[in-house]
Amino acid sequence: MNGRYEIALLCLGMMHFRFGHPNLALEVLTEAVRVSQQVSNDTCLAYTLAAMSNLLSEMGIASTTSVLGSSYSPVTSTASSLSVQQRVYILLKESLRRADSLKLRRLVASNHLAMAKFELMHVQRPLLSFGPKASMRHKTCPVSVCKEIRLGAHLLSDFSAESSTMTIDGTLSSVWLKDLQKPWGQPVLSQESGSRKSSTFFQFCDHLVSIPGSVSQIIGASYLLRATSWELYGSAPMARMNTLVYATLFGDSSSSSDAELAYLKLIQHLALYKGYKDAFAALKIAEEKFLTVSKSKVLLLKLQLLHEHALHRGNLKLAQRMCNELGGLASTTMGVDMEQKVEASLREARTLLAAKQYSQAAKVAHSLFCTCHKFSLQIEKASVLLLLAEIHKKSGNAVLGLPYALASISFCQSFNLDLLKASATLTLAELWLGLGSNHAKRALDLLHGAFPMILGHGGLELRARAYIFEANCYLSNPSFSVSTDSDTVLDSLRQASDELQALEYHELAAEALYLMAMVYDKLGQIEEREEAATMFKKHITALENPQNEEPNMA
Repeated sequence: MNGRYEIALLCLGMMHFRFGHPNLALEVLTEAVRVSQQVSNDTCLAYTLAAMSNLLSEMGIASTTSVLGSSYSPVTSTASSLSVQQRVYILLKESLRRADSLKLRRLVASNHLAMAKFELMHVQRPLLSFGPKASMRHKTCPVSVCKEIRLGAHLLSDFSAESSTMTIDGTLSSVWLKDLQKPWGQPVLSQESGSRKSSTFFQFCDHLVSIPGSVSQIIGASYLLRATSWELYGSAPMARMNTLVYATLFGDSSSSSDAELAYLKLIQHLALYKGYKDAFAALKIAEEKFLTVSKSKVLLLKLQLLHEHALHRGNLKLAQRMCNELGGLASTTMGVDMEQKVEASLREARTLLAAKQYSQAAKVAHSLFCTCHKFSLQIEKASVLLLLAEIHKKSGNAVLGLPYALASISFCQSFNLDLLKASATLTLAELWLGLGSNHAKRALDLLHGAFPMILGHGGLELRARAYIFEANCYLSNPSFSVSTDSDTVLDSLRQASDELQALEYHELAAEALYLMAMVYDKLGQIEEREEAATMFKKHITALENPQNEEPNMA
């Protein structure tokens, strides 16, 4: 064996993971842990623990007690009482400790990024359910996430202190390490000459060009994780900025899967904030570039966009077909591809809701919530609770929808999901207005409290919903006079109508135009009323005959 067998097992386990065999991968990696401990190969053990935590966090395993509890002592003692997420946390902490003691800088940086992702997605709780309990947070901590990301991104400066005997990416890395330790010489604004060599900026660029590929990939991954964290926290501009930084600076040196993820994030941003036309055009480019990538997610995003587009256009048959295809892409193994399965079930419930099959939609949503609870998918719970509130709102049971909206807001506060919280607040306001016009002022106050987040970071659909609801609140308020303050309502409705054109969202656009026609009628503006009524009829006709419209991309 002589230090090679455990490395071969590690490579075999990673290969199984890469090709979608999570159970086999976990078994092989567990054997690699046993052999690494037997031959005292701490370096291989640290890398294997990191690979196991990555496997469990990315794919999830329904029951890992029998596997993990058989060889790794930190998990063995409490394996029967730990969830998968808690085991991931233990493995990450142990791998980080070992990597730090062995001065494995790249692994330390990777583990810091993995810890940031864990902090982002999970509320910290005690690992043991007995004994004296220490104080614990009931919220995720963005400061901790930022700290872990920064520690991972500081890899570049850490390498300057590493031993020159450590081989990273061949000779290039040795040269880079030596150059990094040399003084840079003149400041940026040198008074001697305007030559290229006198500029610190160009010297810095020379260092960047020769950064080892593995180092560049990890630094680039930190920007992708920043983008993901801002997506969850609700800042679209910051998410887009970090994704663009990654694509611009690290796109050429990144792994194909990371480059694909960056492209898909930008396409999702286009769909939310610019409409489907631009998103589908960008998707065609991504298909040509990444369709051959192993475990490519381009098809997954394409199906999601087609489903959204079909729902907005009222083509429920196409939407249901996209749901079925999304579900078919997930693994049939229990506990694997849970994120994908949750996404498919959410879309199935939304399709049933659009078809006004309220009881079936509620049944799917309740079953999905139970699944999320079983596998500790806390962030997904917030979305499912919001969906249940939407189902009760549209079915005319506003009273039943209020607890779900409030529960969703509570989850959003725990995980700092500011944009989703704003969306849930909008739904809560809609539910209050659904109880009667005497609640219009309370509903409007709730909406205006969420307005800064919605208008500053929300997509086209969310902003349009908010504008339409604001107009509804004013029109439902008996004290509001259309004749004296019509611009307040009309400006919101015009803005909503313009934004919905890009989404081809016929139902919501028809609602905005209907309200506009009502206001113009009260004002006695016949020509404007007829124009709004004509546009309303056009959207209703398109909604009733979706098969007559061709989608932007099939």
